[in-house]
Amino acid sequence: MKYDKIILCAMMATALIFASCAKVKTPYVYPNVKQHNQDVTNIKSESDNVNTDINNAMANITGFGKNSSVQAVSICGATIDSSHNSGAQPYIIITFDGTTICPNPNRIRSGTIKAQLVSGAKWSDAGAQLLLTYTNYKAAFPALNNAYLNFNGTKLLTDVTGINWLAYYISGATTAQLKERTYNMTVGFENGQTSSWNCARLSTWNVTGYTNFSTTVNGDTTIGGQTIDSWGLTRFGTNFTTQMIQPWQSGTTCGWWNPTSGNYTSVTDSFTVTALLGVNSSGNQVSSGCAYGFKLNWNLAPNNISGEATIPYW
Repeated sequence: MKYDKIILCAMMATALIFASCAKVKTPYVYPNVKQHNQDVTNIKSESDNVNTDINNAMANITGFGKNSSVQAVSICGATIDSSHNSGAQPYIIITFDGTTICPNPNRIRSGTIKAQLVSGAKWSDAGAQLLLTYTNYKAAFPALNNAYLNFNGTKLLTDVTGINWLAYYISGATTAQLKERTYNMTVGFENGQTSSWNCARLSTWNVTGYTNFSTTVNGDTTIGGQTIDSWGLTRFGTNFTTQMIQPWQSGTTCGWWNPTSGNYTSVTDSFTVTALLGVNSSGNQVSSGCAYGFKLNWNLAPNNISGEATIPYW
């Protein structure tokens, strides 16, 4: 009987060890590949989210989209100075408080963004342009050990098709095509590293039900016969070029940081990574609903070492 108890205890201990190992086992991803993919995702997603904040503000401030009195505008964790909305090139300044936790995913924003109408009578006019100036605009992510992005630089938005705000006020739905250009945007990170980002994008921006926002984003310049979304220097000081193979789709339903489809390849001096977005845990793209994460394939130069892993968004 005593011997049986010893065997049983040993079996239970072994089972616990295997169960513990199963819980902590995660797919291995080469660290710089994983970090670069996270930087691509975070920088683009924060940019898309800012575009939606700006569009919301422009829709409700005289001189940009409205022809009547100013209405209350709500942006998470921010105040809006619209006192300069009547000049030849009207502008607003959005100041983020640095304390409010904004959801999907949780992040805390600080710094300022100035949005100035530099072309067109109203932002809702086809061909109108907004110049966004980021000054120490910081987005910190508590769930990522307070990792953060700190933006300094400018971004030019062009309203290609015009925005029908009347349709939005009546039905809660509207759409627009936005062209985005960013040159030499400096992005700082929590470990003191910095990077330089350029982007050329064409987005279809949609809203339904007044509060459900989404974008379909494609690269908008051609380099070497490839449709390029972004390029510049990584946080590791290496050159990169990101080719958009399949448009990146995301929105507020699943979260800007949880794209439902897309495919890109980013080539750096030291590795190449291809990311298939909107996949299930098996690495296959979903046809509906929210997705599990990314399927990453990478190749390290100059040793030609390759790898593959499916990882969750958050």
